[in-house]
Amino acid sequence: MRREYSIKTVNRYRRKLQVQRNISMLIVSIITTVVLCVFAISISTQASGLERTAQYKYYKSIEVSKGDTLWSIAAENFDTEHYKNIQEYVKEIKEMNAMKSDHIMSGSCLIIPYYAPDDLVHLAY
Repeated sequence: MRREYSIKTVNRYRRKLQVQRNISMLIVSIITTVVLCVFAISISTQASGLERTAQYKYYKSIEVSKGDTLWSIAAENFDTEHYKNIQEYVKEIKEMNAMKSDHIMSGSCLIIPYYAPDDLVHLAY
């Protein structure tokens, strides 16, 4: 026995199937996008980690020249990768040199920190 369906019923059924397919495709697309984003972030994090070489803290002695200030010396040697701000770097220089003020005299020596990869230390200073 064959059943007869009205055009309206058939169209409703087709529309229902089409909506289900569209929802399924949307879900698959969203999942694929999320997986690809996680994968891309994971690769970029690994790549940025590989690019960095280990850096070590070293110290050098510099002679203060006429016209130098503690802040100008700090600005020349400041490393944004290892210090939050220049004030933090100046504070460390002052502590290392047992300084109570920012005043320095021409001809005096200061010890200042710097960072470099282990294999480049001999080239740095």
